[in-house]
Amino acid sequence: MSLLSSRSLLLEVGPHGLSLARAGERLHADVQPLAHDTLAAALARIPAAATPRRAAVEVSIDNAWTRWQVIELPPGVAGRDEVQALVRARMMEVFGTAAQGWTFAWDARPAERVLACGMDTALVQALVAWAAAIGVRLASVQPAWLRAYAAFGGSAALGGFAQLQHGWLCMGLWSGGRWLHMRGEALDDPAALPALLERRLSLFDGALDGGQLFVQGAPSMNLPRDWRCVAGGVVA
Repeated sequence: MSLLSSRSLLLEVGPHGLSLARAGERLHADVQPLAHDTLAAALARIPAAATPRRAAVEVSIDNAWTRWQVIELPPGVAGRDEVQALVRARMMEVFGTAAQGWTFAWDARPAERVLACGMDTALVQALVAWAAAIGVRLASVQPAWLRAYAAFGGSAALGGFAQLQHGWLCMGLWSGGRWLHMRGEALDDPAALPALLERRLSLFDGALDGGQLFVQGAPSMNLPRDWRCVAGGVVA
């Protein structure tokens, strides 16, 4: 899969609407508010000329449509089925019965903690049905935060990656190569980010001072506990 392919398309979907682009060129935009049950109709309005058959489509799901948890893996839990059952159980503990209708994914690398994500299965099904109907290939379906995190290339022993888009903040924190915390929530004012970071850090024991927070979608700002803000999400 090559993101540089001239036939590769990027489809961004979320409650704010959807857009389709290729190599940075906007091919279609629909700014009407979307819900899971209106996504299929919005996808059907994408012009056929913008989606040639057999094109690869990368789908970026707005963070407001995803839910996250850092989940401890007890000794003895092994194999995809066992991990999936644990992820589902933990998600339902936090998010209630709504999680019964979600599709889950998680970091499959061996670790004591996994970063897990859930999104509505109806959303995934709408995308799969649309792709099949017009003859394109879904190369990936990823939360916007995960796409950005995979691309930013920064590192820190103690740090975090935050993305603010469309009034929704998604932020993950790590220490010593292990995930500490991950959550998304509405945030209209970027100036509230320092206080929010302090609340997240206060959930944990130990010295969590002097980290780096890589931020996309908000300006540089002063952070608590001697944390450094790296605006733009990249290391200068």
